[in-house]
Amino acid sequence: MNLTERIETFILSNIIHPEKRKIGVEIECMFYNKNMKRLPVDLCEEFSASAFMEIMKKYQENDLIKASYSLEPGGQLEWASPPFISLHEIYHHLQIYFKRVGKVLNKQNLMHIDYALEPIYSPEDISLIDMEKYNLMHNRFVTSGRHGPWMMRNTTSIQINIDMCSQEDAEIMAFIADCLEPICAVLFANSPFMNSRPTGTENPRYRIWNDTDSVRCKNLLDHGITSHKNLVKKYSEYLQDVPAIFVLNQEGEFKGFDGTFGEWLSNQEKSGVLQDRDIQLALHQIFTHVRFKHILEVRGSDRPPYGFELAPAAFWTGLLASENTKYEVLEIVKTWTTAERKHLNKTVYKINLDQEGPAGKTIKQWIKTFSSLSVKGLKERADFFGIESESKFLEPFVNDVLSKGPKSIQTQAAYKASGLSIVDFLQRKHQLNPPN
Repeated sequence: MNLTERIETFILSNIIHPEKRKIGVEIECMFYNKNMKRLPVDLCEEFSASAFMEIMKKYQENDLIKASYSLEPGGQLEWASPPFISLHEIYHHLQIYFKRVGKVLNKQNLMHIDYALEPIYSPEDISLIDMEKYNLMHNRFVTSGRHGPWMMRNTTSIQINIDMCSQEDAEIMAFIADCLEPICAVLFANSPFMNSRPTGTENPRYRIWNDTDSVRCKNLLDHGITSHKNLVKKYSEYLQDVPAIFVLNQEGEFKGFDGTFGEWLSNQEKSGVLQDRDIQLALHQIFTHVRFKHILEVRGSDRPPYGFELAPAAFWTGLLASENTKYEVLEIVKTWTTAERKHLNKTVYKINLDQEGPAGKTIKQWIKTFSSLSVKGLKERADFFGIESESKFLEPFVNDVLSKGPKSIQTQAAYKASGLSIVDFLQRKHQLNPPN
């Protein structure tokens, strides 16, 4: 078995039956103290993001089913749901999480702002978590693009993890998601402010991620993966050409490595010490909008407003995790040319539903098409699993965006109408609607 085959084998090592397919969701949040300052990251005299995380872990000590908690480099708290078959189960656990968050906010006099982009501060104003791997990431990203520090410290998103039922299933899901990620980036745009100013029609979190590191970010299309055919193999080959940020030594410590993942993994293989954890470590340092681990992760959505966190999860679940509907979607996106797809990816740097997308249809028309197909897929899942339709998590959000415009634009309009400063607007808006 050569190295490419070894990577493919790891990616496909968790193939499950469609009746047991599970979904997981990871949601990131930014928190502020009473003076509208981001929480310090590491443990210190002030209440910190690290202390916040430890409290959340303690809350669930007696839970039979536990979520996972971690901190992003700028102290953004990430809640990762346990995997479940239905989004209803994830929603139940999400409500428990927010209830516990609300307790901490009330006790510590904190505030949660539900945007995908830090609205006030620049990266220089926010400390970096004191971990070697994040120091290595920072050193890489200050040279690999213009917005790496913004990505690490100043953004939040939601990731959807989906079990794979076969190699064909994995490849079709990844291809569809890569085609539709720009549609998702407009539909769920929620980054209304940057550096204490409105962002207008800019789609800044999308731009930030695309300009962090061109060899490990952006779309699969940008790395020559243009079809669902042999996609897992092509992804495994692509991984080997990407420069490593950090690796693990034999003592389990993060160290820099001056070379590609292919070179490092080959060295491990030749030394007879290559393990699955090494492949997993490499896969985790790919930040394309769609990526493989031993599941498929779709990561192209802004963190949605409070109350709509599961809308992106429902959108992708209906399109990708439905046994029949996904083939309808595939037949549509297969007709899009590479030129049309590249144009679409650039078009959505601006938030404008009337812009033209593939096949001469507007972004708004494509949102309607794929949202309807997602609802169809969710109904298919409801019938398949014998559950209530999960479309209730998607339809109110889509209807609101189609009638009033993307959330980012709506928030900026509310800010302009308020006549308040940005800080006063944020305090009033988010103190009225905290997680509870």
